[in-house]
Parts: sequence; structure tokens; C-alpha cells
Amino acid sequence: MADRNKNELKKTIIQHISGSRKGASADRLAALLRIKKRERARFLLALAGMERDGDVIRDKKGRYTAPGTDYVSARLMSLQRGYGFARLENGEGDIFIHGHDLKAVLPGDTLLVKIEEGDLRGPQGSVIQVLEKGSGLYTGRLTEDKDGRPIVVPDAFIRYVLPVKNHRELAAKKGDKVRFEAEYGRSGELFARVVTTYGNADSAKICADAIVDSAGIPTEFSEDAIEQAQKLALAGITQKELDGREDLRDRMIFTIDGADAKDLDDAVSLEETGNGWILGVHIADVSHYVKENTPLDKQARLRGTSVYFADRVIPMLPEELSNGICSLNAGEDRLTLSAILTLDKMGICKDVQIRKSVIRSRVRGVYSEVNMLFDGNADPDIQSKYADVRPTLDSMRELAALLRKNAAERGTMDLISTESVFVLDEQGHPVDIQGRTTGESEGMIEQFMIAANVAVASFARKRGIPFVYRIHEQPDSEKLEQLSETAKRLSLKQYKLDKPMDLKRLMDEARETKYARLISDRLLRSMAKARYSESPKGHYGLSLDDYCHFTSPIRRYPDLSIHRILSDALAGIDRVELVRRYTAFVRESSELSSQHEVRAMNAERDCESCYKAEYMSRFIGEEFDGVISSISAYGVYVELPNSVEGMIRLESLPESGLRYDEVASLLDRNNRPVYTVGDAMKIRVVGTDVSSGLIDFEPVLKTLPQ
Repeated sequence: MADRNKNELKKTIIQHISGSRKGASADRLAALLRIKKRERARFLLALAGMERDGDVIRDKKGRYTAPGTDYVSARLMSLQRGYGFARLENGEGDIFIHGHDLKAVLPGDTLLVKIEEGDLRGPQGSVIQVLEKGSGLYTGRLTEDKDGRPIVVPDAFIRYVLPVKNHRELAAKKGDKVRFEAEYGRSGELFARVVTTYGNADSAKICADAIVDSAGIPTEFSEDAIEQAQKLALAGITQKELDGREDLRDRMIFTIDGADAKDLDDAVSLEETGNGWILGVHIADVSHYVKENTPLDKQARLRGTSVYFADRVIPMLPEELSNGICSLNAGEDRLTLSAILTLDKMGICKDVQIRKSVIRSRVRGVYSEVNMLFDGNADPDIQSKYADVRPTLDSMRELAALLRKNAAERGTMDLISTESVFVLDEQGHPVDIQGRTTGESEGMIEQFMIAANVAVASFARKRGIPFVYRIHEQPDSEKLEQLSETAKRLSLKQYKLDKPMDLKRLMDEARETKYARLISDRLLRSMAKARYSESPKGHYGLSLDDYCHFTSPIRRYPDLSIHRILSDALAGIDRVELVRRYTAFVRESSELSSQHEVRAMNAERDCESCYKAEYMSRFIGEEFDGVISSISAYGVYVELPNSVEGMIRLESLPESGLRYDEVASLLDRNNRPVYTVGDAMKIRVVGTDVSSGLIDFEPVLKTLPQ
């Protein structure tokens, strides 16, 4: 058995039990498969793994059977008194589960669920077994019940208050943000055991600490990683390191980034030729410093990505590298990996050369300043700063326009961004919030980075070397049908949705209506989540056959991974050796990087909600104009001009008998729309909960569309 392929064993086990209604015990399966005595322990481990993954079911008598089509793997997402909701592992729908099936089950647990006949609440199911236990750890606010006994109000997942089990040993006080372990008592009642106290739950900064902790994002580097980073920074760049690199220090190369950015990992250059352009995208050669399985590499792999919050950045690499020797600071020699793209007059890439290089950035460009140059609003100081690179900037502007045109023609979608920018005071409290806006220079650099990512991915695929690709698979046909039905009911003309260009046309049409945000959100939900993969499956949203993330190795581990592979390829290591060396590595890097990306995005979103709630807490009782951004069966969500979103609960609306039409409106008893996405509303702020990031509004006046 030691030599058996794991997948073959799994397939054989399923074949043996699929035709049997009663199933087979482990002993019976071992006999059928002729498992030798010395192989038995490994066989039982494999069987246990299949049970954990939901590939087989073990009944009370210890017999294994194959799950039918009525059985699904789902993660419990929400627990109420008497019921809960589990989300399918593929994220495509929730299942209602009765309370009597939820004994000893907690949010975060992965369950094997048998689907049963549903009702108006949607599909229902019963729990067959727990496939994998979650952490059982959650966050919330510590407070007291009417008798003065400590209770925890969970932030999410558990939707009712819990009595505190270890209240006599508590160091926490009323109003503190806490992390707690949920556990069931003998009578089946759920208790909270407080394990960590963070401080005042009305402080977004404190809540961010708890979110980072709960997400398992490392915040401190190991001593050996810091020591390694310091040595690398002190050593600087030696002549030996320059040998074999293409010297580009005399070229007109520069960076353009945000004003506050310190980790400058990409620089650009552009030369016009008689037949088009030569675009240089020069990326910090982080893989030169961060070698595989060194302390720095292990720490970077644990993080997977830098994480950005309103008040802090949790970097993937120590600052000695991220802000120092790897950052492409103006006027300093830096080691880079350059992608040199040859483009024709139509902006089509005809060739790419990838080279180890050394550069010296001429200017530390800032997006806002370059935008002022493009808009003709730059003051003399800004004009002087960019005087040497201004001709190059004008050429770049021309090329970027061509690249944008090409992207639009192939069907690249331009969804609506909902990012926010926070202004904090010296104590870290939010004093202003605005929706993030981007100008022409941000779009220009984005086009150049996309062009480099495409060219590098194509380079790797054509050579058949192991690689980490960025993929975005085709949307589920059922979700597209739902989106098409939504478009029809909103009287949008583009409701035939067969290819990316159709989706782009739908978004373009929606932009001219009040449904732009709704369609953008529904488009996003209808599509698969972009992820990393060792297989080049293309990028649906960008309408590209080849794509990867090459341009940010300071802050993304997949970029660092492919730099490492490309560096070996450029050093002359042949394909056979690259396959041997990196096949397992790219699979692991893809899986971990995808997981860490989701972890970071969820933490960033949750922290942003806490900061918005703290900011709005000063405005309780005040009135604002907003726009209905979405509607559900529970109420209306209103977005303010500063990007803050709050909820008006159904019971707070003056009309009775309202019903959600499952598309964009709340209807009255006569089926007439009363509240519709895109309608203007005047609201009053009535409550905030910083700990959970929730904001409550009530209606002051609904302004009907003209």
C-alpha cells in the first residue's frame, strides 16, 4: 500500500461502498482491498481523512457508506436560538438547519448535511456529522444582564447573548472587547469562556487588535528573520551582485505611487520606437534577498500578503526590506527583475524579455501630483519635479489610453469600487472618511502592471515551467441566469449574458441608471472568486487567457514565488529540474496564498466597518442625505456620500406589510415599489456598535425619484 496512489485508494474505497446500501466496516474494507497488516495503520488514516473530508460517512455501527447527491459539505455560519444557517463549501447558498440538529455544533464547524425539502426560508437540512471542528473562538462585547451578571454580546456568528462561565476570574470589565470560547453546558445551554481582553469595545483601534488576533495574522517577526533582514540591509549592494545583471541605471526609470507608500516595489520606463513602444516594468528583486526556507521566507509564507488597516500596515516582510533595501527609492541603486515588453502601434504585446537588472529611479512620483500635471493644475514646484520625465509621462499617457481601449474591446469589466479612505487623529480615532477616488495616473500604472502580468504568465505557460497563476474561472450558469432575470426586471436591455463582453455591456448600461451599484454588486456575486493556481485557466473578469501576479513581491507571496522560479530559469536551470524543484512548491504556494488573501480581505473589511461605526458614533441624532444601496427582506441599506453604509430595519420603516421582491425593491400590499435601490433617502443616525461594526439608521424623509 505504501506505493499506492492516494487518489486511486480513495477511488477504490468509494467503488466498494457505493453499491452497498448497508456499507462496509473498516475490517471488511481492509479485507476487500487486501490491506496487509503492516499497511493497516496507513489505511485507517486514509479512511479517517476521507471521513473528515465528507467523501465517506460512518454510521453509529462503524460502517462506511458513500454520501449521495442529497449530502453536502457546509460550514455553519450563523447560530440563532432554535436554528442556524450553514453555507455550502463552494459558497453558493445557505441551508436552514433546525435547532434540534445543532447540538454541540458551533459556527465555523464544517458539517455533513443531508438536504431536505425546504420552505420559504430556502433549502433545509439536517446535520449527519461534524466533518471538522472550527476554533470555537469568537469576539464580542462584555456587558451585564438586568441582574448584574456578566454576559457577552457576540459580534457575529452567534446571534444571542451568552452567560459568562468564568466570570469569577475575569480581568475584563463591562464594555470591554473580549475574545471568548463558546462551549455547551450539560443542559445544552451555550456559555462563553472569556480568554482574552483587549480594552474598550467602543474603540475601533482596540477592535482591530481583536480582529487581527482572531484572524490569526502574525504581527511580530521571529528574531532570526529580523536578524537576517538587518544583515541584508547593512550589507547593501556589492559588485558581485551586479555581475550578470543588465545595468539600466542610465535609463529614464521612475516610480509612481501613493503619497504615503513606503514599499515601492514597481518602477516603469517607456521608449517610443518607429513601430510602437518598449515598455519596461521593473520590479524589486525580492527573491534575491528572500531565499527559500530561510527565516525570512518562512515568515513571509506564514503571512502570504501585507495587510492594510486604517491605522496600520502589517507587512509581509520586515521594514528593513519592505521600506529599505527592496524599496525602489529615488536616487538609490536597487536590484530588480525587469519585464521588457515590445508593443506595436496598437498596443499589442509582440515580445517579452525578462531580465535581472539594476536600476536607479529618477523620481519618486506621486499619483495626485501626476494627475495634476495631466489635468493642467500643477504648480511650479510640481512641474519642476517632473520636468525630466514629463515627455515620458506624456508617451505613457498615450499608451495607457490604447491599453484601456484594448481592454474594453475584449470585454474587461469595470466594476464600482467601494473602498474608503480614513483620516485619523494623533490618538488613532477617525476624524474623516471619504470614498476612494482614482485618477488617470492610477489607471495608467494599473494598465502597465496588467500588461506585465499577462506577458510574464504567457512566458511561463509557453515554456511549461511550474508557476503560480492568477485565475478567475467562468461564472456559474445558474448565477448568470439569476443576474439576467434581475436585469430584465429592472428593464435593462442587456440581459443576454453569455460572454464577458455581455457582462461589460450590462455594467456600462447600468452606469447610466440608478441601478449601477446594484448591478456591480450582483455581477461580483455572480462570478467566481479570483484565486491562485498552478494551472493556467485564464482570467474571466479581465478576459485574458494568461494572467499572474508578478508586480508586488514585497507585499504578496505568490509574486515572490514566481520571481524565485523565473530567477532560476534565467540562471539557466532547465525545465526538467524546474519541474522537479517547484511542482509541489507552486501547488502549496497557490493554496496558501489564496487562503491568506481571503483572510486578509475579511480582516480589512471587518476593521473598516469598526472604524466607520466609531466615526458615525459622534453623529447620533444627526440627519444626512443618502442613497439606497441595497435591499433585503430585513430592511434597507443606505449609503452616505462619505461611503458609510447603515441599515434601516424593516420595523423602522413607516409603512406596514412591506415585502422584498428579491430584486431591488420593497413592495407594498398592492405590489407597488415603495423603496427601490438608487432612491434618495434622508436618514437619521440612531445607533452604532463599534465592536460589531454595525450602524443603524431610521428614515427622516424618502425623496421619490422625479
